Amino acid sequence: MLNRVNRQSASTLLDAAVLDPVTGEEDAIIYVETGRPTLHVSRSDFLQAVRAQSDQLRRLGISPGDLVVIAHTQNLESIFSFWGAIAAGAIPSMFPTITEKLDPKIYMRSMAELVRLSDVKAILTTDEFTPVLAQAVQCEVFGSGELQNRIIDEAGVAIHAIPSPDEIAFLQHSSGTTGLQKGVALSHRAVLNQLASYGEAIGLNESDVIVSWLPLYHDMGLIAGFILPLFQGVPLVLMSPFDWVQHPALLFKAIDEHHGTLCWLPNFAYHHCARRIRRRDTDDLSPP
Repeated sequence: MLNRVNRQSASTLLDAAVLDPVTGEEDAIIYVETGRPTLHVSRSDFLQAVRAQSDQLRRLGISPGDLVVIAHTQNLESIFSFWGAIAAGAIPSMFPTITEKLDPKIYMRSMAELVRLSDVKAILTTDEFTPVLAQAVQCEVFGSGELQNRIIDEAGVAIHAIPSPDEIAFLQHSSGTTGLQKGVALSHRAVLNQLASYGEAIGLNESDVIVSWLPLYHDMGLIAGFILPLFQGVPLVLMSPFDWVQHPALLFKAIDEHHGTLCWLPNFAYHHCARRIRRRDTDDLSPP
């Protein structure tokens, strides 16, 4: 069984393996993208990025207990923002960004209602979406460029807040298929119990590599395909769900190249792969 994180001593998500200051150059995240070089984010780079985000959020007025919505494309920036918010003592919540499949009016109305009902302190999103969203909600909206321009490189910046195990770690929203998205508050203790139980059930070990394209605003992608590997110190090979939908063979190429051992897929993903992937797309992969 995996022993990189002592489950008996871990009390919050800040005890994650990727936030251990004594870790080195092992891969925390391997980010793959169609037509671009693979990005390797070491544990030390991950920790430094999270510290910078935590410090920046505090400079922007985010305080412990504030709810921060991350309505972003699924990239490294959104990941650092999520963990940076936790390190700042805030409560992050991953939320889908607008796409061509979503009605803009309904999306804006839902977001405005969520901001009002949940008392959202700030929304982190893309530069392109910032001015549009800012007109629809009654909270601060920060774009990528503004966040990056304000970040001050202080490698020694420390984690700013140490929560108790029963404090809220993050908010997870429902899909909203039957009405307004509903936020579920998950405590650090509840999440750690789930990680420990699930890791034991699947026999997670140090030789595993998790590969995922799943959206981080859904339970399967957020817990199993994101928080679990980063907390336990298992390498995470990640890609954007938008990239995967357009290029589904990217998943199998990533599994092959990075020796993935675990990958979670909903039923529709298997049908999508069967419809869209041709034999020529996987001819260069290693035989099973």
